[in-house]
Amino acid sequence: MPTDHASAAAEEFNRFAERSAAPSRCDATLAFETPALTKALALWREKVGGRAIPSRHDFGAHALKAYLPTVAIVEAVDEGDMRRYRFRLMGTAIADLLGDHTGKFIDEAVVSPFRERWSAMMGAALAAGAPLRFFGRVGYNDLNFLSLELLLAPMRDDLAQSILIVTHARSSNLHAFKPLAKDKVSA
Repeated sequence: MPTDHASAAAEEFNRFAERSAAPSRCDATLAFETPALTKALALWREKVGGRAIPSRHDFGAHALKAYLPTVAIVEAVDEGDMRRYRFRLMGTAIADLLGDHTGKFIDEAVVSPFRERWSAMMGAALAAGAPLRFFGRVGYNDLNFLSLELLLAPMRDDLAQSILIVTHARSSNLHAFKPLAKDKVSA
């Protein structure tokens, strides 16, 4: 059962996605279709311990070994009234798909409208204070023949908030996007 914060963050992202015609949606119920993402969620929950959110230090290479090619870690950086998101780590599978943005800010490395979509996803994960499931068609780099299912889960350390992202991509037929389709990650 999702928390009130997670449900509200998912609903806010879905309103944003509808307004901007983004072919993606957020699911606070965490109804993953990809078993590896269900296992990554279990790992995040295991690392929580008695805290609300696990530490980024809990997710070293050893803990993420099974997921490393499909993992990204994004750090939230507050600069005055503005929040920016910097890729601290991009697994090789993600870098091969979307380009290696390690060390770069989303707003500098990604073109519109994708930077706004990606930033909205990061903001939703932090606002939720809990893991979220995102799914949809990839439009970036003309990869609209692929669909993605993602786990975004917040982490903290002494200096910053971060988001753990675990991805699963697969080929998808091009057709109309249907939010929360049970038989497809995206449509």
